[in-house]
Amino acid sequence: MLFAIALARAESAFDRPFAIATYAAARGGSYTAGGIGGRIRVQPFRHFGLDLYGEGTVVDWPGGFRHDYPNGFNLYAAIPVGRARVQPYFGACDVLSFGEPVEPGGPRADDVMVGLHAGVGFEVAVSRAVSLFVDGQADLYAGHDRSMHGWTGDRKSTRLNSSHSSV
Repeated sequence: MLFAIALARAESAFDRPFAIATYAAARGGSYTAGGIGGRIRVQPFRHFGLDLYGEGTVVDWPGGFRHDYPNGFNLYAAIPVGRARVQPYFGACDVLSFGEPVEPGGPRADDVMVGLHAGVGFEVAVSRAVSLFVDGQADLYAGHDRSMHGWTGDRKSTRLNSSHSSV
């Protein structure tokens, strides 16, 4: 859920050209993570706007403790539906990813991934200054596949490929 607080007085939370939001984030699929995030929304046109966002997440990762920091932007269309609106969007993002090793002195697995995403959101104005928002999005990242080549934070022997292993 996203709690957006608009800063100027208006008839609806949607009548504001600028808003600040905080939210809880959950990701599933091959990238299971949970965390918190924040958005700055700029909507200079009635039906089009821009969200800038940043998140801090903890990732379910077998190689140790991993924390990711996704951030980017969404360009969206706001389609009014009574006191609510549907928002299809697309954007670009990056993820600053930090894998802490399981054992002291173990190898770190830090990376930066870049990507594109698209999704759809649903937002309801609950007052003149507050709205609630939920969305679903699909991400496509370019970066290192951490499930390949035994890239973990474990110092034990790991199978790298069919002919090599590391100690």
